[in-house]
Amino acid sequence: MLDVERIIERVREICPAVTIHQLKVLHPGADDDGLWFFSKPESSFEVQIESASGMCPFLIETDESGTRYTAGSVEEAVKTLSTLLHLGKADIGDRF
Repeated sequence: MLDVERIIERVREICPAVTIHQLKVLHPGADDDGLWFFSKPESSFEVQIESASGMCPFLIETDESGTRYTAGSVEEAVKTLSTLLHLGKADIGDRF
């Protein structure tokens, strides 16, 4: 299982309302499709994670700010996504 699949699984466990989609490229296999976008329905911004291989480390950015983050593990990526997506205690519960 790729790290990105584990990240997606964990984020969906935390908040099933989060929508996730992978960049659709014009030339699959030739173009880099290593971008995944995460958003919440009630939010006007999204968070993207990037890794050409789908494995850690991931570059994480949000259109809410210009800050870039690097996640060296699945757990670090999930925590960063939870923070940037503003998944509050109602969304997270006792999962952390």
